[in-house]
Amino acid sequence: MIRIDIRSKIIGECLILTPDARLDGYGSTLIERLFLEKITDQIRFVILDLDDVPYISSAGIRFFLNVRKIMIARSGNIILCHVHPFPENILKMAGMEKIFLTYTEMEQAIASCTNFESNISDSSSFHSSEYQTDEELIKVTSTGKGECRLQVTGSLTRILHSSIRPEDVYEIRFSDCEYSIGCGALAENKWQARQLLGEMITLHGSIVWLPTDGNSTPDYFIPVKDTGEIRIYSGFNAALHGQFHDSFTITSNTQGGTPISRIYKLIFDHARKKRENYSGIVALALTGNSGGVRSSAIIHPPIQEFAPPDGGSIMDPDNIKNWIEVKEDSNYNGDIIVAFGIGVDLKHDLSAFNPDDLSNLYYIHPSNRGLQEMSLHTHGVIFRDLPLKHYSDINHKIKHILVSGEFLDMRHLMDDTRIYNISGAVAYISGIDIINQPPFSETT
Repeated sequence: MIRIDIRSKIIGECLILTPDARLDGYGSTLIERLFLEKITDQIRFVILDLDDVPYISSAGIRFFLNVRKIMIARSGNIILCHVHPFPENILKMAGMEKIFLTYTEMEQAIASCTNFESNISDSSSFHSSEYQTDEELIKVTSTGKGECRLQVTGSLTRILHSSIRPEDVYEIRFSDCEYSIGCGALAENKWQARQLLGEMITLHGSIVWLPTDGNSTPDYFIPVKDTGEIRIYSGFNAALHGQFHDSFTITSNTQGGTPISRIYKLIFDHARKKRENYSGIVALALTGNSGGVRSSAIIHPPIQEFAPPDGGSIMDPDNIKNWIEVKEDSNYNGDIIVAFGIGVDLKHDLSAFNPDDLSNLYYIHPSNRGLQEMSLHTHGVIFRDLPLKHYSDINHKIKHILVSGEFLDMRHLMDDTRIYNISGAVAYISGIDIINQPPFSETT
């Protein structure tokens, strides 16, 4: 049996733990046991000295997250020190490299605890905010830092004018669109995919899409890893690059839940109060139970051969009935919705963004009902209701639903779709990167 030695000492408000073995399932159990023995009411910080730790598993990361949650509740934090390259790569693969404070020297780690209060800015604090309105209770908790950008591949304008040529269909790796919305397909090649392009969403690296083959049946693929052999084909895709900044829950007092438009408004209001560098654009991933779905879906592949004869948009009044299926009512009440979307706060100063880049994120949908303060673009997947464990991390919750849930539908969600039991995550967008967008004119 391999012996594991874990040393501990307390300096001021800091508990320092120094394991000398793998933090796998067994090692994580031992260090958690020692942590619970040594923690006192005075401890606000835990420093993990990982100089003798060659490996960290998901069990170790789960221990880190549990400690972080406890310390943040005490207005403190967890700090990692002496992280070797292999464990560091594991943290990166798990999307955790920006979650934890990391130092190369123990003196720096201890000093960071002393200076912790002065190092916290309004835009990156670890504190929670809670707001009570007449309609709901919203809680927002900071979970990460770092820049988040939207990477846009292809052209939404070409989609809306049904002018996608073979050269306008792009190959995208699964690893490049962990969370995204767009118009895409899976197929053997781009020529086959072009004939099937439809509403698409990627969630935690898995794709769900609605082929435009006339059957109105969503398809999906959940990869275990991205080998690069299979690509997503898309004429337009907007993907989040970076980690979510905040997690949130919304408890509604209104029958049927909270409309999607109000969810975004609550996040916008929070950002104006708490985010010094708020740009006016957010990306949301969320889950909840349906309180009434209004949705739409494109029913033809938006390719040149099917372009409206008047040269206009498929959203024009004379064309939309032939192109878009709108579902005013549904039988999905109580079922689970998993959604990802992009919201633009039109009340905010958006002059930092190129207007053409902004127009490549959203479009005016005639079936949306009178929104003047925001422009939203949200896709969602509906699953048969299933028992859910408690997950503090949105990624784990979405992955559980994807693996365990029964797919019912995938749609573009109208802004008055209602959701209750809402939990999610928000990223505050600092920039838009347009990738491989060909020039476009309405005559091409």
